[in-house]
Amino acid sequence: MIKIKNIVFFLLLLFTSTVFGQFGKDKEASNIFDSFDSKSRQAQQLMQQPQQVALEGAVDPEKYFVGPSDKIAVNIWISPAVNFVLTVTPEGTLIIPTVGEVKVADKTLAEVKKIVNTEVRKKYITSEITITLLEPRPIIVTVSGNVLNPALYTLSSVDRVDKALQAANTVAQRQTHGELSAVLEKMSTRNILLKRKDGSTIRIDIPKFLATKEDKQNPYLREGDVVIVPRKNPYKNVIGIYGEVNNPGRFEYVEGDSITDALKIALGCTRLANLDSIEFSRLDSDAKILETRILKLSEINNGNSKNILLEPGDRIIVKQKLEMREDFVVYIGGEIKYPGTYPITKNNTRLSDALRSAGGFTEFASLKSAELYRRSVSSREIDIERIMSMRGSISIDDTASYYMETELRLQKEIVNVDFEKLFLQNDKSQDVLLKDGDYIQIPSIKNTIYVFGQVITPGHIPFMKGGLMEYYIAKCGGFTDAARKGDVKIIKSKTKQWLDPDETTIEEGDYIWVPKTPERTFAYYTTVLAQTASILSVVVGIAVLIVQVSK
Repeated sequence: MIKIKNIVFFLLLLFTSTVFGQFGKDKEASNIFDSFDSKSRQAQQLMQQPQQVALEGAVDPEKYFVGPSDKIAVNIWISPAVNFVLTVTPEGTLIIPTVGEVKVADKTLAEVKKIVNTEVRKKYITSEITITLLEPRPIIVTVSGNVLNPALYTLSSVDRVDKALQAANTVAQRQTHGELSAVLEKMSTRNILLKRKDGSTIRIDIPKFLATKEDKQNPYLREGDVVIVPRKNPYKNVIGIYGEVNNPGRFEYVEGDSITDALKIALGCTRLANLDSIEFSRLDSDAKILETRILKLSEINNGNSKNILLEPGDRIIVKQKLEMREDFVVYIGGEIKYPGTYPITKNNTRLSDALRSAGGFTEFASLKSAELYRRSVSSREIDIERIMSMRGSISIDDTASYYMETELRLQKEIVNVDFEKLFLQNDKSQDVLLKDGDYIQIPSIKNTIYVFGQVITPGHIPFMKGGLMEYYIAKCGGFTDAARKGDVKIIKSKTKQWLDPDETTIEEGDYIWVPKTPERTFAYYTTVLAQTASILSVVVGIAVLIVQVSK
């Protein structure tokens, strides 16, 4: 009986160890496979991630030509999925494991997708199959002609001709931007030739591509391409497009250009363009007779008017609609209730209207010192105006003063307005019309006279009506020992004129300037003495000579 129990226990133990051992092995194997599958999936995912290449947009399978070194993913969606990351061979074929070799070079990506799909489906009949371009290939192209650095360049198969031009016009070491500018000035951008290894030639038009985005004007490059950049004459063989277009200027002429082409190259018309008044002009071959026509763009677009083919030298001017509205504003600052920027009409808003809009003066406003400034010369014309001002025949004594006054005028002209007469005496003759950009400054009442220079305690002194210069000097403690008492000046607060004390009445806000007696060194006095002695000796010599001659 005991033997039977031991045998049964032994069998149970053997069964248990076998079962749990197998379970452990299965679990271990499962973990291994799970780990393998996970790593495999991760590896596949990593391999199938497209490379980061700078693109202007998604690659169009109908326009992209496949070539050697392109990386293409072939995914067969069975369970588990089968993924192949394949590189087009130098012979232009794609070797697909378990399927075979497929010729793909010089075919569009769309054609390659169809061919590969057909071949793979022979092996995997019911599976979904996808073919994806993962990484465009590097290519070598030749750029020659009128560029800064004609050479071979390694680019990408998703680059266009303009990228090759950019590479060829990159300023290298020991080259200057001046050299590049000289090249660009005469570099054709509309008559570039692209020669392909199959013998075909394509004319490239970069400005037109930028305007229309037509691929044929700036196609993708392919290995072996040769880009030939001719020279252009910047003055002849050109057309001019001016007026209300977004990019006016002179453009290289290309045979076949029309009125609408020219407007596209100029990046279209602005909102202010009068499309029913486009002026077209053409010179005869001797450039002596000018033919001018007014065209309506709407009639050209609907076919009722001929879309004229252009010739070199033709000009197109898109006129502006009648639009008088502009951002006319004035600026009001200082002692005004609501300082800031205020809109005005064109030549119809008066000074009183603007100040009324700003809420009027504060109780601290000094109408006596208020000013209206105007700038009639625009900032871009200042240099020309400054040079023109030098044409006048002025004396040497007046030169420095004239130039200073001219500079002040260019920076800020003063409109002669008496604010006290206008607002206290209702003198309408002072109510001037405002101009765009005028600046009205209303200073505060100071009720002081500022004394500075050679006085004991310079500073503001309360204004006293009828007070003389001596009164304010005394209030400042009197002159210092270095003061040049005979040269004291009164500076007017509004006009900044320098006047002698007997030439004006001191008014609220004026300044009193006390100059300093210049300090002379001993060398200065010896020099003056020497010069004086020299002059006297000459005079004495002349006198002696005259006496001797007169004897």
